[in-house]
This record gives sequence, C-alpha cells and structure tokens, in this order.
Amino acid sequence: MPRQATVIPRCRSSKSVSDETGERWAIAEVLRIKAALIGATGNATTDDVEALLMKSLNIARRQQARCWELRTACDLARIWHGQNRSHEALKLLRSVYDQFSEGFETADLQNAKALMTSLESEVGWKTNGRSDESRHVVPFRNLVDGV
Repeated sequence: MPRQATVIPRCRSSKSVSDETGERWAIAEVLRIKAALIGATGNATTDDVEALLMKSLNIARRQQARCWELRTACDLARIWHGQNRSHEALKLLRSVYDQFSEGFETADLQNAKALMTSLESEVGWKTNGRSDESRHVVPFRNLVDGV
C-alpha cells in the first residue's frame, strides 16, 4: 500500500482525536500534511487543498505557532506561484518570515528564504540589496516526498 494511502486515514484519525479530547496543539500541522497528501494523490482539487491550507494557517496564527504558520505559508506560496499569484505568495511568505528573529539556520527558515528568493526574482523584488542565488520553486506535488 502506498505510504500516502496509509497517512491520510491517520490524519483523519488525528483530527477525530483532537475533536474528542480538545487537544489542538498540532491540528494546524495535521491539516497542512493532509493538504499536501491529498494534493499529491490527486484526490482533491487545488481549491480543496488551498482551503485546508488556509484553515491550517488561521489556526496556526490563532495559536501563535510561528513554525507551523511558516510551513503552511510556504505550501500556500507554492500553490499560488503555480496560479501566477507570485506577488501574493511573496507577500504572505515575507509577512510570516519577518516575524522570526532567530533560528535562521533551521531547515524551515532556510526553505522559506530560498522560496522567497525565487519569488523575489520572479516579481522583481530585491532582498536588502543582496543578490542571492536564484532558486527554482519546488512544485507543491513534490513536497509529499519529504513528509
């Protein structure tokens, strides 16, 4: 059985346990992972995936869970980039990234920075006058390999 087929039911189960117990500390991340998985399997429309990610983003913001907010913002930015909404994607990603004052060596912040650099080069924005190496945006479907 493919890994994605076993993880999606676990996401549903995690959501059910969260609803039953009232424990919500990881629900934003569960929703983000579910969005990535159903997007990769083709079992949902881009609108469905985006709706799950927006729900995840809003929950992360309410909980002030900045790392989960950043991960979700990166996933949304990749989707929006694919919809020719790169300016909107960059604005969202930058608003989350700019809230961090430390931890820039972590994988999440480095991935966000690389994505911002790629989006900046596309929309013509500069990062503090630096000319960082431009990187390609990773398609949303490729994210599941890292889950």
